[in-house]
Amino acid sequence: MFKVRGNKLEKIVETGFELEGKLEGDLESWVENNPSLLGEDLLIIGRQVQIPEVKDKIDLLAMDVNSNTVIIELKRGEIKDPVDVQSLKYASYVSRWEYAKLEEQARAYYLERNEKDFNFNDKYEKFVSDAGVEEEHIPEDFNREQRIIIAGSHIGEKLGSVALWLRNHHIDIKIVEFSLFKDGDNYFLSSQIIIPPPAVKGEDIGKRPIVGNRPWISNGEVWHLEERCGKAMKEKLIQLNNLINENIEEVDGPFWEQKFYVSFKVENHNWLIVDTSKNSLILTFNVKAGVMNAKQLSSELGVKLFEGSLTRSEKVQLESSIDLEPRGEHDRVRLRIKEEFNLSSESFLKFIKNCFLSFKESLN
Repeated sequence: MFKVRGNKLEKIVETGFELEGKLEGDLESWVENNPSLLGEDLLIIGRQVQIPEVKDKIDLLAMDVNSNTVIIELKRGEIKDPVDVQSLKYASYVSRWEYAKLEEQARAYYLERNEKDFNFNDKYEKFVSDAGVEEEHIPEDFNREQRIIIAGSHIGEKLGSVALWLRNHHIDIKIVEFSLFKDGDNYFLSSQIIIPPPAVKGEDIGKRPIVGNRPWISNGEVWHLEERCGKAMKEKLIQLNNLINENIEEVDGPFWEQKFYVSFKVENHNWLIVDTSKNSLILTFNVKAGVMNAKQLSSELGVKLFEGSLTRSEKVQLESSIDLEPRGEHDRVRLRIKEEFNLSSESFLKFIKNCFLSFKESLN
């Protein structure tokens, strides 16, 4: 790092955290107040977060723009094992946290910071809006995935090897290296993402890394059933596939090769998109405009009517629900299936048949 003085450059000397008497608490405060140091937009929802099962604490806990939880571990000195094992342990416990637990954690954190009117839903939606994410692209389910960021002064060779191996096995782990510089009484902090390597292109922050042969392409069926879906949703996705194939001959699919959804086609046009996740399936049907009514469908299927005015907390806790969105020549009927939804009912079979006939008619 250099300081510019006219036409000359003066080198600023690199120093060390321990040498300057900087503690891990100092590093926590810097990252807590400026999470962009880690190379992405993050909403901090906890510091020194207690994990009762292991009687230990996470340095910082955050949410990313994809509604994933992010475990952040900070070390002022060399980053080395067993911090990798420690972080994986934290992630495994946080993976069990539902929306209510995350909301409770965030509320406690912000109340300590004198935000007496704190609302988790509003806080998160403002965060993603400020990050440039449109509301319709915000995942409805929180904590689908857990990510790990480990940051410190120097990366240990063993940790680097472990982190690369974990990424190759679809664990989203990032290693960030900090450097501290001193110029007189002034300090300067820089950060560099070491893993994933800078040479990796086309990778989206906050999503599973694109590595190797990309499992959703090489074996999308296993990817969606075993990795994306929880046990109940896996069974429902299999049941849905069988139901369509046994009752509607003109539908092609399922097509498994997309990362976040499975598709069914009619005459090479997407008729049904199924977004997969641990605790729900979101079925989006394309139908002819103006032929279906959301309130009527809600009554016939015995599900709630999904209203855009609901808060994120209400949306997440809502049972199976349905809504309809006009899209020009077509309407999109979106059915959110939770564990209690009965795919074997006559009303559901009638519903998917009507969606098919409506879409096919729109193609003629």
